[in-house]
Amino acid sequence: MKFTWSDQKSIILTRVVVAGTIAGCGIMTVSGPWLTRWMVSAHALPPASGPVLLGMGYVCAVLAFVMLVSLYKFLRRIEAGAVFVPANVTALRRISWCCAGAAVVCLAAAYIYLPFAFLGVAAAFMKNAFAQAVHMKDELDYTI
Repeated sequence: MKFTWSDQKSIILTRVVVAGTIAGCGIMTVSGPWLTRWMVSAHALPPASGPVLLGMGYVCAVLAFVMLVSLYKFLRRIEAGAVFVPANVTALRRISWCCAGAAVVCLAAAYIYLPFAFLGVAAAFMKNAFAQAVHMKDELDYTI
């Protein structure tokens, strides 16, 4: 029996990974106070930095949940064959803003979180490409 990979299987795998990431994000959010205490003690940070890091973590958690749920819905629409639709443009816009927001929040903690900014730019580029495709599709639909 030969195993073949398809676009459908790829989308399903991606959805499973996104769902697992949502679950992992939930576990990390619930474990936030413990993780913050561990980080402060393991890295010999000032005790006053704990609540600041915890607050930043919770802000990033909200952004992560919004981004991951938007990504999951985006993948569901693509799986259903609705690729160039306004809802996907909205989802990509939301994803790019969440990445940019996380970059700003995390930049206050350390420059290592700068890759979030690049993800935000990439998502914004994809959003612009999808917006143009939706516009072209709409024009094509009205052409006889």
